[in-house]
Amino acid sequence: MSGPIPGGHELPGVTLVPLRRQQDRRRHPRTRVAWPVVVNVGTSRYLSSSVDVSTRGAKVRTKARLKTGTTVQLELVPPEGPPLRVGALVWRIDADGLAFLFCGTIQHRLVRLTSG
Repeated sequence: MSGPIPGGHELPGVTLVPLRRQQDRRRHPRTRVAWPVVVNVGTSRYLSSSVDVSTRGAKVRTKARLKTGTTVQLELVPPEGPPLRVGALVWRIDADGLAFLFCGTIQHRLVRLTSG
């Protein structure tokens, strides 16, 4: 069976299946916030910005060029209250930023603790 592709072409023996958005399987829901973040790696400091934050991790837009598995210290600066300091690991590298897994947890009233 062949399927049409954009532009009117056919690919013999290819069936096109619409892509569904990947289900979010996170255990800890993320809150979309744009907080200043300082990424500390050794003696280097990178002023960055969060994309989203949960109690166990965050996605951060940064100019830091880090590899998966790199350990860092993050300093998240919410609009109110003291900075949140936590050790973290580069978990994943995405087009829109680095995904960090916290070595501990953070708590702030603006970060959701549970989904729903």
